[in-house]
Amino acid sequence: MYEIITQSLSKLVDFTEEELFLFMQRLKPLSLKKHSFYLKDGQVCKSMVIVYKGGMRVFTRNEKGDQTLGFAFEGEWIGDYESFLLQTPSDFFIEALEDCEVFTLSFADMQSLYLHSQRFERFGRIIAENLFIETAKSKRNLMAQSAENRYLNLIDTNPHILDRLPQHLIASYLGIQPQSLSRIRAKLTKK
Repeated sequence: MYEIITQSLSKLVDFTEEELFLFMQRLKPLSLKKHSFYLKDGQVCKSMVIVYKGGMRVFTRNEKGDQTLGFAFEGEWIGDYESFLLQTPSDFFIEALEDCEVFTLSFADMQSLYLHSQRFERFGRIIAENLFIETAKSKRNLMAQSAENRYLNLIDTNPHILDRLPQHLIASYLGIQPQSLSRIRAKLTKK
């Protein structure tokens, strides 16, 4: 059952069996129904989430509607890292896109793990670095790439998303309207 989680952790840091066991003991299971919220804006993100089964998205909401910032599927982490680290209210929503089985890691448990060994500190640093890189890439791509190139990049790096998400969520992530995504897909099909 925990294989997806331990594989995800081991991709980041070469944990010992004892450390993996200690990590797994800190995780708390949580079931979420499709369309339920793990986090709403104004709430403090008290735990980071690793997805065991299902898919989730993080998004903002404004007068123009929802703007999807990212997704997480099996073996991937999601949360508002800024709110989590600073223990301040979030500006984001985190929603279950499917019925989900996840595990949460609280701020206190993460801090406790950091004190246990350098590998856990390294894990925290790598998570933070990966988040920073993904945020910077996303911002740069939104500013510098055409919608078509953003779409091509998405299907190149995450092809499973097309099978698991409705078109309006993919469009929201790309920063375009669903009709624009339909035109892009039609154009690419003709090529």
